[in-house]
Amino acid sequence: MVEAVARRGYSGTSVRDLVALAGVSKGAFYEYFENKQDCFLATLDTILAAASHRVGLAYSEPGDFREKMTSALKAFMDLVVEEPAAASLAAVESLTLGAAGVAHRERASEVFERIVAESFRRWPGEREVSDPEIRAIVNGIAGIVYRRLRSGDQTELPGLVDQLVDWGFSYRRTDGEAVATAIAAAEQARPVDVEEDEEGDKPGWKEPPSSRLSKTTLSQRERIVRGAAQVVVARGYNALSIPAISAAAGTSNQTFYEHFHSKHDAFLAAFEEIAMKVLGHALIAFKSAGDGPEAIGAGLRDLTEQIAAHEMFARLAFFELPAAGPQALDRADATLDSVTAFLEPPLAPAGIGGPVPRAIREVISTGVWAVIQREIANDRGAALPQLAPELTRIALAPLQAAAQSPP
Repeated sequence: MVEAVARRGYSGTSVRDLVALAGVSKGAFYEYFENKQDCFLATLDTILAAASHRVGLAYSEPGDFREKMTSALKAFMDLVVEEPAAASLAAVESLTLGAAGVAHRERASEVFERIVAESFRRWPGEREVSDPEIRAIVNGIAGIVYRRLRSGDQTELPGLVDQLVDWGFSYRRTDGEAVATAIAAAEQARPVDVEEDEEGDKPGWKEPPSSRLSKTTLSQRERIVRGAAQVVVARGYNALSIPAISAAAGTSNQTFYEHFHSKHDAFLAAFEEIAMKVLGHALIAFKSAGDGPEAIGAGLRDLTEQIAAHEMFARLAFFELPAAGPQALDRADATLDSVTAFLEPPLAPAGIGGPVPRAIREVISTGVWAVIQREIANDRGAALPQLAPELTRIALAPLQAAAQSPP
């Protein structure tokens, strides 16, 4: 499975490919696995278990908190460099399964989260590190591995270990004035436009695109776009087809091809439109809050309220978008980056710190996104706004630590 996925990707791999590479019969394959996905998930679990074991051994070596964490993280990064095909299967290709791979990645994440949590309990800092912060640390590191594997730059990872350990340790510091100000802004609720479009004359995205209301207010292209979104939310990206989109939109297949070349194009158009609405609203909240630290708290509060209010965006962005292939993975990365784009000049509010290193931007954005995803996956999406203060601290604590550190 590892070799086949490295050659063709998960979607391009067949059972025939697997048995040919393994040197077994199809009958032997089906004695152990129900189908290709079952085999892939078993492979994923095996890789993650091996990584957990190696990290655990490194962490068990004598030393203080920092030495243990450095040793464990270096062992993990070295393993990625040594086994890039297996690492890519776990960190990149598993995302293309959509919701099917989430539980497996979550179980592995929880193993690493327990190690980090126990470490913080044994060696406390100035403040207690919260569970969301621990989740952000673990998944932020997973995110930077994902980025380097996608770009083919995984050999950079061992050289980032010290920087990443410093980042993790930054969450042990007491909040400074700038972070406290931002958190206070994140605690303030804001009104959310749940369903209506900005023009006010179109139905919300939950309205069936084939309904009389949709047919009288939406163009055929808009109905096709909404039909694609509704099919994916209801059945998953892998069940998406042009006939299914046309049926949901109340149009013909011929009409579909007048507007799109493929189901993939229609799906990405749907995501782009929903993301522009949700993320654009959060950006407006950020910009309207002034140029101080409170802008970040206001932006993250609005973002969580928008995600909580728009279930369709949450489902598409966090579970289905990566299943649409490399181009969609690029779009998912861009969405991640938009979460923390406000940390960069010229948008970065005054009083926070200097420019953010590339690696830290990556781990912050992935960490924030992972905390949000965990809540949605556990049916707690409606309560996301309550996490806005935690997400604000996740975004700003590393910058505060950098500003406080001696030159």
